Amino acid sequence: MKNIFLLICGLLLIFIYKSHAQSVTVESFTNPLEVSDLLGGDLQVDIKYTSQPGSPANNLYIGLEELDENNHFVRTIDEVSLENEPAGTDVSLSVNLFVGTIHPFSAELPNGHYYQVLARLYTNTWNELDNATFVDTPQLITQNTSPYNFTNFPVSKGADVSWMTEMESQGFTWQDNNGNSTELIPLLKDYNLDAVRLRVWVDPYNSPANGWCDIDDMVTKAQLAAAESMDVMVCIHFSDHWADPGQQNKPQAWNSFTVPQLETAVANHTTDILNALNAVNITPKWVQIGNETNDGMLWPTGKASTGGFTNYAGFLNAGTNAVKTFDSNIKTILHLSNGFDQSLYDWNIGGLINSGLDLSQIDIVGMSLYPEENNWKSLVDQTYNNMLHIQNTYNKDVMLVEIGFTNSRPDITYQLIVYAFEKTRQAQGKGVFYWEPIAYSPFTSYSKGAWDTDGSPSVAMDAFFDNSTLSNEEFNYEVEPQISIYPNPNSGIIKIDSFNINVSDYSIYDIHGKLLKKNKLNKKHTIDISNLKTGIYFLKISDTTFKILKQ
Repeated sequence: MKNIFLLICGLLLIFIYKSHAQSVTVESFTNPLEVSDLLGGDLQVDIKYTSQPGSPANNLYIGLEELDENNHFVRTIDEVSLENEPAGTDVSLSVNLFVGTIHPFSAELPNGHYYQVLARLYTNTWNELDNATFVDTPQLITQNTSPYNFTNFPVSKGADVSWMTEMESQGFTWQDNNGNSTELIPLLKDYNLDAVRLRVWVDPYNSPANGWCDIDDMVTKAQLAAAESMDVMVCIHFSDHWADPGQQNKPQAWNSFTVPQLETAVANHTTDILNALNAVNITPKWVQIGNETNDGMLWPTGKASTGGFTNYAGFLNAGTNAVKTFDSNIKTILHLSNGFDQSLYDWNIGGLINSGLDLSQIDIVGMSLYPEENNWKSLVDQTYNNMLHIQNTYNKDVMLVEIGFTNSRPDITYQLIVYAFEKTRQAQGKGVFYWEPIAYSPFTSYSKGAWDTDGSPSVAMDAFFDNSTLSNEEFNYEVEPQISIYPNPNSGIIKIDSFNINVSDYSIYDIHGKLLKKNKLNKKHTIDISNLKTGIYFLKISDTTFKILKQ
């Protein structure tokens, strides 16, 4: 009896300790999860944690992973890191994780594989205290019981690939996802793209562009597109370099021109472009007169917000008249950014009409859209509403001439493209163009491409296939070698999980690419970054590079 009493007391003490010790549990999550072929799925995960005694705050990591039949890590689907959450007992919080259509449904995973929600509790200096993994939580089931009926309306499917020739001159090459070397334009055609967009600057030899994207370079790329029977959109930046909402600088050679001289220069430059294309038997389908001219063009003379609306309208008239005089069948485009911002479009177009714009010479209002992870659905919806508004108010066709999304989330980029096409079709818009999907490091720091660093399209580009016939089952599911790091951001120890890949060395670089540290991974596959200063760094493991934030 004494032994039984001692055993009961011991178990009671353990229970009391556990009930008061630091802990984290996954309380609930959406299961099964419907993953729409249009929008993907949002997985709400509810967790509860208890802090260690005396803790000022806690950090947490919540993720969704694919595990194999041996409960080993395969890949991360989505993850969230939380910092400085309030300390306490039985603290509840919820996070949302995204599950895109690019991921197989549970029933389509390789035999024995499954999706698993996990949570990890840390001190506020990222020392792990407790975790909830496959031992503690049920498997997540993903499914799509109501497939979406996509709109069947013809639209152009395009990409701006103006960097192509410059990249190739630096040794960048292209390959398909089977590792076969190929030319870029035929590769885009294989992805069902039927149009390219090409920018042209006035005199890029007077700018950091170093001559790229002049008329001759644009014609070279247009010829490659025409050889594949692809349509061509010409985007004229009336500047020697970038023209966008933040800068619309006059070409150096035009700086001293009067307003009539500037109008003549716009007309002549536009005609020169069309003549150069005509000389190789190419007629562009569309011509943009200016790029993202939110506040006019050819600043300061044509800056709308500082009294330049009349001049801005005159410059547009000069450009559109030149196009229509050359060939009235070419469609002209007025292009503004932030397609979701109806007030911007009304201010710009309304101001132009009041300032003498010949609206009959403009065929299409072009839009840009560059959303973030937390607003891509709502901004596409607002852009759709603005499309309908422009059609009803100004009787003009509409088109998404630029879209882009962070290349760190190709799953969301895929879903964004799918959704942008669907809403454009619903609005009976003319097309969707992805801006420079071919961009990747180290050619550029621009981070919204849709390409992998081996020169092949990322899975995001699969969105250009016809979604009215493409099903989830048609994705070629092959588990590539995967590396996962956590937690990130971090102030101490980074942990590395890997699947189907040998990881032995790592390197840490600063934001300028300077090597700071290179070493062998220890047996625990952890890296101590506590001696780094607060800031952003790049961690390279095998051929994979991660951006890490040192707290």
